[in-house]
Amino acid sequence: MMNETARAQLQKDILKKLREYYPIKVDENVLIKSVEDVNKEAGIEDIMREINELTEKGYIEKAVVTPPFMKTEIVRLKITSQGIEKLQSFEVKEVKVDTVMVRELESRLVGTYDKIKTDMEEVRLGLETSQKSLEKDMTEMHKTIADHDQVIRTYFVRVIETFGVFVGIFAIVVVMMLSVVPSLATVSLERAVIYLIGVPLSLVVVILLMLYGIKKLILSSPT
Repeated sequence: MMNETARAQLQKDILKKLREYYPIKVDENVLIKSVEDVNKEAGIEDIMREINELTEKGYIEKAVVTPPFMKTEIVRLKITSQGIEKLQSFEVKEVKVDTVMVRELESRLVGTYDKIKTDMEEVRLGLETSQKSLEKDMTEMHKTIADHDQVIRTYFVRVIETFGVFVGIFAIVVVMMLSVVPSLATVSLERAVIYLIGVPLSLVVVILLMLYGIKKLILSSPT
């Protein structure tokens, strides 16, 4: 026969196991086996007796179910709110331990908060540095685009100037040819041949010179 201290310990063990499963109901056989594992001094009869007493006092809720296609009844148990209060009255010493654990948890939370705060500050500084670097890159990009615009404008002006010179020289050559052709009837054949060959040759030379000028003036980088 168990004494009062042993019975109180056994009741505490039973309620503890039920609280671990709460709010799920646990089979009576599973509960008995779990209690036997933690309380080596208690037998099955002792555990059943304390379960019945705790059930009568309202600390344990008992339900009898019959699974489908089976005739065997299964007893399932669950701790009640009164049982949780009763268990807390058993755990005066453990409450003190829990208080220490809560303080330790609070200390860890404070440490975690400080760590997160430090990490966020590093992230903020990193974002500010990245923003300044991006602003610097954008400023340099705007400057580069402006320089490119100036170069394009300079090339455009050079093309127009070169084209104007080319058109002027071409017009002069055409006028020269038109003025020379009627007078070829009054000159000798050799001179007429020279004129006919020389004028186109001159035109070719002028065009080559213009192409060379375009290469130097347009394709070369402006100073």
